[in-house]
Amino acid sequence: MPGALVADEMGLGKTFTSVAAAMLCKLVTEKVVIGLPLSILWGNTLEEWEILADNDFPGIVSEDREWHPLQRLNSVPGRLLEIQTTPLHRHPALVSALEPILVVTMPGVAETFKTVIDEMTHGTDFKLVILLHAENANLTHQNLNTSIDEPENRWNIHLVSYDTLTSRAKPSSNGQLSNCAWSFGIFDESHRYKTKNSVGWQIMMNAKIGFKLQVTATPGFHLLYDWYFQTMWLFSGAPDNPEDDTVMEKHGAEALNSTVKSLMHAIRTENKEAQQDAAHRMIQIAKPWTIRR
Repeated sequence: MPGALVADEMGLGKTFTSVAAAMLCKLVTEKVVIGLPLSILWGNTLEEWEILADNDFPGIVSEDREWHPLQRLNSVPGRLLEIQTTPLHRHPALVSALEPILVVTMPGVAETFKTVIDEMTHGTDFKLVILLHAENANLTHQNLNTSIDEPENRWNIHLVSYDTLTSRAKPSSNGQLSNCAWSFGIFDESHRYKTKNSVGWQIMMNAKIGFKLQVTATPGFHLLYDWYFQTMWLFSGAPDNPEDDTVMEKHGAEALNSTVKSLMHAIRTENKEAQQDAAHRMIQIAKPWTIRR
């Protein structure tokens, strides 16, 4: 699936857990993109536990059982960067792990996010780039994204509020973020972009993001159709191949929309059996991409 919904209740740490997960996934997937013959250790054998105990995590081990701390592997083949950065307007699904991470939050808690993520990245190769209000407004997408000249940008974490993202990434403008691409996008209180055809919704439909993580306990903030519109941009840019098309037919936005319509009709007609059937189908549709404790 090209995206997921983290729907835990408030106060369980879903946003910062998502940021940490994206950081770890980026560390691992970058090695896969570069093509190193590496496997991840999970401590499944005594030998793996011994290697884990003797080294700092995160790290991965090569086929010859040599340990490689992920944060110290900083070389990227130039040819790979050429492929990564050209052409500029590539398909969102082809955005690689070499791009930065995007974290979008509500304006009122942005400073808290700034403090916490700064602590999370301390001592790592990750670098927090603040894009709130007027901060770093002079940077262009060339300064923000990975390139041959600035390969270290792949470790950037861009922190932006919904208001700033909307103003700097309008599809009709040439804003600072309109031409940016990200490996992961994490959207705290993602129901902020629940209105179809709004500026924010259009930005998400066209955003070049490899994997999107929506973080909200209330995907249907006011109406069940809110969930459908959010699912549309969650899966926008999904890979165009028969296997993924089949998955989207069963678990994508249109499948969810059809079931929501069935549920609303069952509610209007007071058909209890049809209501239960539609609710069960909604659970099955969302199950592969919804995380909720």
